[in-house]
Amino acid sequence: MNITQLQLTFNPEQDRLLFRVNGSDQSEIRAWFTRRLVRQLWPNLLQMLAHKIARDVPTANDDARRMVLGMQHEASVGKADFSQPYRAEATQFPLGHEPFVASKLRMSVLLQGMYLLSMHPAQGQGVDLRLNDTLLHGLCRMLQKACKEAEWELLLEIPGSHSIGDADVETGMLN
Repeated sequence: MNITQLQLTFNPEQDRLLFRVNGSDQSEIRAWFTRRLVRQLWPNLLQMLAHKIARDVPTANDDARRMVLGMQHEASVGKADFSQPYRAEATQFPLGHEPFVASKLRMSVLLQGMYLLSMHPAQGQGVDLRLNDTLLHGLCRMLQKACKEAEWELLLEIPGSHSIGDADVETGMLN
């Protein structure tokens, strides 16, 4: 799936985050993120970002790596277009119309600066998403905003980065 847009919104009735991924082939993947999943996901996202920094800047100390991570995060988020509303134009739903509850995650850093985020329900088919820097950092920013809106009291910080304000992120993000 070639990702064209991501959306992450809080659903108060479900007390979950709805994660939607638009593909260039008019497909959409829908998954629920629980508070528990986000608590597991966040440190793994930071670990992937830190791994890439360590690979790119192997001689830097921890403070310098945190500063580089913060600068990369701000630069990547600056490239994302959060102003576009999410386009609900999908005609294909490979994993069904109803969102699955993501309960199994696997993440890794790929070659050429890409990341792999694999999400699966407890049983059944899931999805592997290939994310570039802009999409991964944008997802981090959307998680921060959605968790703040959900009042989950999770501390989701990017080391070396500025904290976000409510107006910084809309729900849609273009690749």
